[in-house]
Amino acid sequence: MAEKSSENSVRSIQRALNILLCFTWDERELTLTEIVEKIGLAKSTVSRLLTTLELEGFIAKDQKTNRYKLGHNIYYLGLIAKESLDIRKISRPIMEEMGQASQETVNLYLLDHRDRVCFEQVESPLPIKKSEKIGERVSIWQGATGRSILAHLKESIWHEMVKELRPITEDTIADPDAFITELNRIREKGYAVSIGEKNAEVGCVAAPIFDAHRKVIGCLAISGPRFRFPDNIDYYSRLVTEGAKKISNQLGYFEASPSYME
Repeated sequence: MAEKSSENSVRSIQRALNILLCFTWDERELTLTEIVEKIGLAKSTVSRLLTTLELEGFIAKDQKTNRYKLGHNIYYLGLIAKESLDIRKISRPIMEEMGQASQETVNLYLLDHRDRVCFEQVESPLPIKKSEKIGERVSIWQGATGRSILAHLKESIWHEMVKELRPITEDTIADPDAFITELNRIREKGYAVSIGEKNAEVGCVAAPIFDAHRKVIGCLAISGPRFRFPDNIDYYSRLVTEGAKKISNQLGYFEASPSYME
């Protein structure tokens, strides 16, 4: 009997959490009917859970519109969680896994105005490798790392950056039309590639990192000697996109609302 009661309590907690997760950046207020449709539970069950969540300050109800929104205790806990987030601590184990899988150098870059800054690095274990100084700053129009960030900023910024284009190597994308086309391709595919563009002997694949506000804040990259970079970069692109997504998710970013199970 006690075991059954415990199972019911756990299920109630799961359902209450699912209700909280119904709310998104795009749907900040929901009716009872909308919540019921999202999680697939009986209206009476959802209503009872909402009442409990409201009493505890996790849900607030507008008495005029009968719409629900997240309560003050969620805001309070969110502030605590935000202060506890350390992007270096979050990223490091993911970067180490990527470095082991690729045997190349993995870098974390953060956006600072119109530059990307190297924030963390896991070096390749191989004797010939590409390394970068922590704190090194480069304009976001340069290379895969910069473009992976720039592609997810406003297009007005794209055209600002076009004015800075110049050939660094013979492989640099310095043509304005080709540059804009490449940014559109990166935005669609979710990652950027450069071979010999910023450094003639280096290849790089990078993917953007987003925060809880769905804003791009930096990128994750794999880089190495050009002679060792494969013609087919699918493996590297998968590693960086999956790694960047893991970091983004831990920072609170989600591309779409999760599915809710009873």
